[in-house]
Amino acid sequence: MDDCVFCRIIAGEISCWKVLETEHALAFLDLEPIKEYHTLVIPKAHYPDLFSIPEEVLCQTGLAIKQVIRLYQDRLGIQDMHLFNNSGKFARQTVFHLHFHIVPVTPDKPLTDFKKHPELVRDYPEMLRALAL
Repeated sequence: MDDCVFCRIIAGEISCWKVLETEHALAFLDLEPIKEYHTLVIPKAHYPDLFSIPEEVLCQTGLAIKQVIRLYQDRLGIQDMHLFNNSGKFARQTVFHLHFHIVPVTPDKPLTDFKKHPELVRDYPEMLRALAL
C-alpha cells in the first residue's frame, strides 16, 4: 500500500532501526518510544488489524515477537515486558498496518504512563550495539 508507512519501511523506501527481520515479519525500534527498546513487530504483508490477518500470518508474526523477546532476554537480561496491540481507531490504533508493541521494563524503570519520549531515538545506535546487531 503506497500510503502505509510500514509498507514503505518494508519496501526500503523509509529507513528504520531494525532489530530483527524474518521472511514474514520485521521488528524495529519505535520512532516515538515510550521506553528504551520500545519495539514494533509487523507482518511484511499488509493487514490493517487483528481482525483481518490470517491465522498463519499471525503465527509467523508471533514467532518473530518471541525471537525479539528472547533476544532482549539473552543480550540485555530483560525479564519483564509489555506486549500489546491496538486494533481499531477506538482502541487508539494510529497506523493501520497490524503491529505489536514490545515494551521492556525493569524494576527501576517500570511503565508508568504512555508518554512518548522521542529523545530516546538519539540512543538507538548504542541500543543496537548492545544487542550486537
